[in-house]
Amino acid sequence: MFPNLFEATKEYWQQLDEIESRYQQGKLSIEEVDREVETLMKQLGRKRKETLLFLTESLSHWISTNTELLISLVFVLTVIYSWMLTMNH
Repeated sequence: MFPNLFEATKEYWQQLDEIESRYQQGKLSIEEVDREVETLMKQLGRKRKETLLFLTESLSHWISTNTELLISLVFVLTVIYSWMLTMNH
């Protein structure tokens, strides 16, 4: 399942707004704000790592299942590029 980084970022900003609101109402000290923000940053960082890992694994899987297609594509592009070079000279 694809990690939803956009939703995680949206929740992060909502939680930051909530922390700011509680701080301005005097319900949190600056030290508590720092701790909560640090926790939120770590959570978002984990979600980013999950997303990057998912994308890397997906790309690796796609490349391994489509190796012949990629090799053929590279060959065709090389031939076309070579042909274009010879046409210009």
